[in-house]
Amino acid sequence: KSKEETEFQLQYISGGMLSASKLNITQAEREIALYGERVNRMWNMVHDLIHMKPNTEEFNHLYSRIEKYEEISDRMEIEIANYVSRVSGGRLSDEGKLRISALLNIVTEIESIADSCYNIAKTIIRKEEAHVHFVEEQYQCIDNMMRLVSEALTEMIIVLANMEHVSGNDLTPNINKENEINNYRNQLRTENIENINLKKYEYQSGIFFMDIISESERIGDYIINVIEGV
Repeated sequence: KSKEETEFQLQYISGGMLSASKLNITQAEREIALYGERVNRMWNMVHDLIHMKPNTEEFNHLYSRIEKYEEISDRMEIEIANYVSRVSGGRLSDEGKLRISALLNIVTEIESIADSCYNIAKTIIRKEEAHVHFVEEQYQCIDNMMRLVSEALTEMIIVLANMEHVSGNDLTPNINKENEINNYRNQLRTENIENINLKKYEYQSGIFFMDIISESERIGDYIINVIEGV
């Protein structure tokens, strides 16, 4: 198996069902936490890709890895969701059924984060094919947005690793970070129009720039959906 295949191997639910439904749910929660960590790794690759010289062996290799991660992420979503669905076929309390429903939603939202990562990578490719360039100010804004999203992902991973013991107060930092991401996206949208009018960069450059910013903000939405699921 390739390195990526090994990195995305299931660790907690690959052995099949356990005798107690509650234990099966716990195993699924651990697998989902690991899934979140792996998607975060994919996000870090996308950030690296933005600053990499295009059309180089290093750039092409990293893009291929992101593409591979997205494919394996799709498969992981299905495998985890199938496992969780099988658990729901057992004897569960009402609380257990609620947990199963929440876990299925969480898995879907994590996979959506992987989709958005891949969408940003594809935007970078389209930008290079169109021979469009960013100015330094645009790169700085992208880095700032990505830092906010990275912080939100880190908080999400902490919550996923401690699902059974999280309280409402523990989620406040996540909600605050989501507001910060939304506000920054709105600020950049306004500044982007002004910068195009001031001829700081070309219109097409502004389009690609906002595509990356908007997709990053969308990841913030998926993160908060995961948090709400927890």
